[in-house]
Amino acid sequence: ATGRMFGMIQPDLHGPEGPNGAGLYRVGCLGRISSFNETDDGRLLITLSGLIRFRVLVELELRNGYRRVRGEFTRYRDDLRQPAETDIKRDAIMVALRTYFAQRGVDANWDAIKAMSDDNLIVTLAMACPFEPVEKQALLEAMTGADRAATLLTLLQMGAAGPGGPTQFS
Repeated sequence: ATGRMFGMIQPDLHGPEGPNGAGLYRVGCLGRISSFNETDDGRLLITLSGLIRFRVLVELELRNGYRRVRGEFTRYRDDLRQPAETDIKRDAIMVALRTYFAQRGVDANWDAIKAMSDDNLIVTLAMACPFEPVEKQALLEAMTGADRAATLLTLLQMGAAGPGGPTQFS
């Protein structure tokens, strides 16, 4: 309850086992609970707002059944600043997104997507697209907004090609 903050990090199922179970990726995100609701069966549905990424230095002992790590935040201190507008290849992203969604049978509200700022578009797509965990991790670890946009474009183009299909890289 104090500060309503905790870190989120994905298990790395292909990495070595950690002291408390499956291995963890080396980069996670500290977030603050911005809202929550309790379900009838006692579960909590939370909305977590990301604050700053961290690099795992060491995994600590379990506490009350929760995994804990000591994180290092210095490399990601720019996450705490208001981001500068990112220069992205919006037209290329939109073309790749349409093909990617068509390949997966996803119906989108294109007017809402077009109305998003570039930064909101990148963040929203990074969260909402059904990427594999390793792909989501690549988006999380991209150092800048421009790097994240370039990674997103590549993932959309690869996913739009479908299994064994040709890819159109710009």
